[in-house]
Amino acid sequence: MKLRIIFFASVLVMVFFNMPRVWGQDDHTKRLIEGSKKEGKLVWYTALSIQDAELLTKRFEQAYPFIKIETLRLVTDALLTKILTETKAGVYNADVIEIPGIAGNILKREGLFDKYVSPESKAYPASMKDSGGTWTSFFIHTLVLVYNTQLVKKEELPRTYEELINPKWNGKIVLRDEDFETFGMMLKVMGREKGMNFLRRLGAQGVDLRNSFTLAVQGVASGEIALGMNLYGTHTEEFKKKGAPVDWVPMEFVLTTVEPLAVSARAPHPNAARLFVDFLLSKEAQTIMRDRSRISSRPDVPPDPPELTKGLKLIPTDLSLADQANAPLICLWRIKQMSLQRNSARFSKLVSVTELAEWSGFDELTILVDL
Repeated sequence: MKLRIIFFASVLVMVFFNMPRVWGQDDHTKRLIEGSKKEGKLVWYTALSIQDAELLTKRFEQAYPFIKIETLRLVTDALLTKILTETKAGVYNADVIEIPGIAGNILKREGLFDKYVSPESKAYPASMKDSGGTWTSFFIHTLVLVYNTQLVKKEELPRTYEELINPKWNGKIVLRDEDFETFGMMLKVMGREKGMNFLRRLGAQGVDLRNSFTLAVQGVASGEIALGMNLYGTHTEEFKKKGAPVDWVPMEFVLTTVEPLAVSARAPHPNAARLFVDFLLSKEAQTIMRDRSRISSRPDVPPDPPELTKGLKLIPTDLSLADQANAPLICLWRIKQMSLQRNSARFSKLVSVTELAEWSGFDELTILVDL
């Protein structure tokens, strides 16, 4: 008799743990499920790669087959422009929005994120979510120093930003072009005066600029250039797995991106939207992201390899940079670079000093000195 009880208990445990996610849920999830059944679909606006988005939507639709997802994937700038343009025209198509960094704060400021605190958000630290309850960071990237192992010995590597200012690194450092968000954070962490001084001196050494983080890391991996400053650790790990002679080290502080995930303020399918956000923030979905070489914002889903975050002094992006009147000053360093090409057609497209002064709140003389 005792053996039969143990057997049936074991069967019940197996059945319970293999139930679909839609069964045995709390009242919150049950309400969302009932509402979602009536809505039948949701629209996701994202800057995530198509491959990653498809993996996540496929798993969600397996768990909730009564919801069909339409995904719109665009690069960050194009996605931000589309959402703002649609809003101006009175069009509200998106149910869920995932958009990187400061672009997310712009949408929040415009009132385009609804307040929704997912039950899953309790697993995320305060630095990874909006104190007002509108968004949670979907994942992060760490910004590290990348180097070609055939061109630079590990013991010769700079370990602080100041050590990058050295004649031996003249013309040997690559950055992602127009990475104003990172430049702004460097000014915040270092202090404006010290940060601007560092960027001026770095610019004077000559740097290589690439249009994306992937292209920048690729330039280091291929041996075109020795070092990459503030590039993605995850991208570097992907190149390493393919056998490329590339590795990375942290600097004295490691900036991290954040990727706001939110329910749209006027979501046409609000129940399905909330259910999808709950899923994306769940440990299951975050594990899928980890397996796709992403760093989860959840501490209970460590990255692969763990060294991507373990023991590092991580400083998440302050999204309020989008609200600061003087944030455009981070463009000065970029203009410093372009000033070396004053006769080029590309430089002629830049704003005038007068326009920049009006934009930044600083007088023209200060800007001319910076140039």
